[in-house]
Amino acid sequence: MGSMAQCFLLYGWLTGQVNENKFILVTKNEVGELNRVTYFIVNAFTTDLYKGNPAAVCLLDSTISELTMQKIAQEIPVPTTAFVQKRGNDFFLKWFTPEMEIPICGHGTIASAFIVWQQSILPLDSPITFQTLSGPLQARWFNELVEITIKKYQLEEIECPSELEEWLGTKPKYVGKTDLDYIVELSHEEYIADFEPDFSAMKQFPVRGVCITSMSNEEGIDIVSRFFSPAQGIDEDHVNGSTHGALGPYWCEKLSIESIVSKQLSKRGGLLYVTPKEKDVAIAGTAVRILWGELLI
Repeated sequence: MGSMAQCFLLYGWLTGQVNENKFILVTKNEVGELNRVTYFIVNAFTTDLYKGNPAAVCLLDSTISELTMQKIAQEIPVPTTAFVQKRGNDFFLKWFTPEMEIPICGHGTIASAFIVWQQSILPLDSPITFQTLSGPLQARWFNELVEITIKKYQLEEIECPSELEEWLGTKPKYVGKTDLDYIVELSHEEYIADFEPDFSAMKQFPVRGVCITSMSNEEGIDIVSRFFSPAQGIDEDHVNGSTHGALGPYWCEKLSIESIVSKQLSKRGGLLYVTPKEKDVAIAGTAVRILWGELLI
């Protein structure tokens, strides 16, 4: 059992304040004062308690340092921790992996919007504008889904670098590059599902991560993908939203359709509903809250 679970269980045993849904983690800041932060664990792009992409959402009543945010992200055992603070009519949103602050996180935004509505901070029919490092991000509740609007990434076709082809172990049908990632189309869904990446070899790639994708064989699903980003401290992202800022336009143009249903073929998996617009891309998915508690910092 990891240190995080041990800390929760030890405190509960000593105080009797732990139940199956709520945990208390006690730490102290430099001056010995304790401040309370409410947090939630949300699985995005799924309705299953144990699938999708988990994110922690911390609701801040007051500003805390980025160093403290990073320490919290290192303590909570999920790929990404989001910090939401309401200031007047604005919502400020930051995302941290255990390694670093990141400029964009689709599933962390889905999870954050879900909690803002679920906790009645805003009514369900009120859209949300999050102020982020990547600029304003819009979220709304639409057709029983959380829909966010993200940047449409320009995808430039490139000749496949030799080190990338060697890493893939096969010749790709297409290689494109955004300002963040390599986007690679492969011939077969089965190859993507069975692919075992060499994460150490990815360190030489001049990108945030690599997305591999193909058409789907499954009825009702248009495309499949997987996304790897060890440079951000996430070897494989369970379900990645931001890559669909490039995948959506690419596949809609190729398949001559207006929107796609995309399935992530990670072990946890998840579904995304993607609709490219003129200047941006709408990404929608379901979400489920699985745990909540308080951190004392």
